[in-house]
Amino acid sequence: MNLLRRKMIRDLLMLFTLPRVRSEIARLAKLFLQETTRYTGGIKGEARETKEAFHILTKYMKREKLTSAEKKQFVKQMIDLLKGTGVVVPVLLIPLPFVGTVLLIIVEHLLLSMNIQLLPSAFYQQDKKNLLTPESIEKELEKESNSP
Repeated sequence: MNLLRRKMIRDLLMLFTLPRVRSEIARLAKLFLQETTRYTGGIKGEARETKEAFHILTKYMKREKLTSAEKKQFVKQMIDLLKGTGVVVPVLLIPLPFVGTVLLIIVEHLLLSMNIQLLPSAFYQQDKKNLLTPESIEKELEKESNSP
């Protein structure tokens, strides 16, 4: 039994030290880091938008006149807050570390491939740079198939 365990560990170490596997793991880690930076940027953007919505709300409470743009911005932010509460809170309730984050990333990208935005608008860049959309996946697959 001990010999079998040593052989399995040796084989796994040999497998993960192969250059192709190592580069693939590095590529996946880089994609994961890009996603986490997008999520942190989205949280910062949501905080900024919520602060602006709070200022609009205080202006309304003081019975000051609101412009139609302010009204639209406030409604949009309230919808974003409800989206964030409905998505992020249940995922954070998963007790295992990083499982909730990975699950959120997977579900969000599956829905994004169907053009459904699950998260609030601050989490999505306007130019869709570095997002895993169906178009970006197809481009990446084409690059890989064209490379020698």
